[in-house]
Amino acid sequence: MRPADLPFTEHFQSLPCGVRAKYVAAGCRCMLCRAAASRYESERLRARRAGDWNGLVSAAAAREHLVKLSRQGVGRRAVSDACGVSATILHEVKMGRKTQIRQRTERAILAVTKHAAGMALLVPAGPTWRLIKALIEEGFTKTRIARELGYKAPALQMRTARITRGNAIAVERLYRRYMTCA
Repeated sequence: MRPADLPFTEHFQSLPCGVRAKYVAAGCRCMLCRAAASRYESERLRARRAGDWNGLVSAAAAREHLVKLSRQGVGRRAVSDACGVSATILHEVKMGRKTQIRQRTERAILAVTKHAAGMALLVPAGPTWRLIKALIEEGFTKTRIARELGYKAPALQMRTARITRGNAIAVERLYRRYMTCA
């Protein structure tokens, strides 16, 4: 029977028979749709018996892990890139608006470490700004520094508290290229 709270759209009605969605959403009970639903349930049962359960779990552990990563300078976009979970879902979990997630999602989030974030890891900007100031003292303009770093902006625009590890490395390479040559 089609769940009463499932919104009905013509899309479900236009699906071909033999698709589980037509059985569930459109309520079709022909032999092909019943077979598709039965096949799906059999495969899920076999997967659950093999330990592949993907039910809903509390998002509390994932939320705590995201907060911990955030304190270490790993933002949600970096976590998203590392684990394959959308940044929107991660934000909802971190803010406490999403209280349950799938077990596979939880495992993916908990597997992320600060090292998995790579170049998107946030690091203190102080050492990088010291290098930039040294370049400016040698006659570089912020426009030239931005151009040398490959930025599209016409002038250097970088935060003063924390920057990405990739930006820090790029500035350090630029500094070494021009300041260590004799």
